[in-house]
This record gives sequence, structure tokens and C-alpha cells, in this order.
Amino acid sequence: MVDSVKNYGIAGVGANVQLGKSGVKVVGSNSDQVSFVNTSDALVNANLANGSAATHAVTKAQFDVIEAPKLKYIDTTVNYNSGTVSIGTTDSNTTIHHVMADKDASWTNANDTTNITVGDGSDNDRLLAGFDPTVQTKMSVKYKYESATALNAYVTQGGATAGSAVIRIWYSGQIS
Repeated sequence: MVDSVKNYGIAGVGANVQLGKSGVKVVGSNSDQVSFVNTSDALVNANLANGSAATHAVTKAQFDVIEAPKLKYIDTTVNYNSGTVSIGTTDSNTTIHHVMADKDASWTNANDTTNITVGDGSDNDRLLAGFDPTVQTKMSVKYKYESATALNAYVTQGGATAGSAVIRIWYSGQIS
């Protein structure tokens, strides 16, 4: 069977190349895609070294280092009677830069005990304190969580009978 003999001394190669006997195959397609597959045509991992030039591929570790410092935000909506609302959990080394409570126009019957704070289990108002249901409330905090920490919004209804607010947290790192 001549078809099973591989001739590695040829001048060119086809779209699919097998690396050694029973080795990984490099499979090309006409859609500008290259895949690395095993002999069962299942995808396999391709290992790369850290890129050192602008045209090199990068490893996940290199990507994570540049991705983490980017400023991102997360929104959570709370209502006048929500109580404690989970916002998410930080990864270690996540920095909270800015927190805002953007009220809607319908905080009906709110009084001096109506409040929203944002924080964690150790400090309920670490990130936002002093919510005013008549204006947008903001705090710049620059607080870094050294370990994974659950973030919550704490709503105290007071006399309020209606109302909602969007809590927006600007951060670098990860909140999931």
C-alpha cells in the first residue's frame, strides 16, 4: 500500500501534516485556520514560550498580567427594600477605585434612615457610605483587597416605599 508510506523528502507539503509516526497533525483549512489534532482528530494543546516581540504569540500568563490592571466596572441594581444584595467576589489583589449609587427618580418617602452602603463582611460601608436618595452618590476609595472577598450592597429601607438605584463599581483585577 503506497498510500500509507510517508515521503518526508518531498519539496512541498499538503494542507495537513503529521509530525512523525502516530504524532500530532497540523491541519490547515481554506478559512485561514490551523488546528493541532491527535490521530483521532481531537484538538490538542499547543505549548508556546513567552512572546518577546510584537509579532509573537503570548502565553496566557503574559495575557493575564496585562489584562488584570485594566479598569472595568460592574453594575448591580438594588431596590428600596432589597436588604443585602450580593455584588460579587473579588479575586486577590483586586483594587476598587470608585463606587457610585445612581438613584432613579422614584425614592418615595425616603427619610434620614433610608440608606445604601457598599462594602464587605468586615466593613459594610468600606466602599460607599452616606447614600442620598435625592442625588447621585459617589465615593473614590482606592481600596485593594489582598484576598478573595465577597462584596455586598446593604439597603436600609427607612421610610422609603419605592425607589431603585444602580450601584456601579469601577475596579482593576477581577470580580466574579
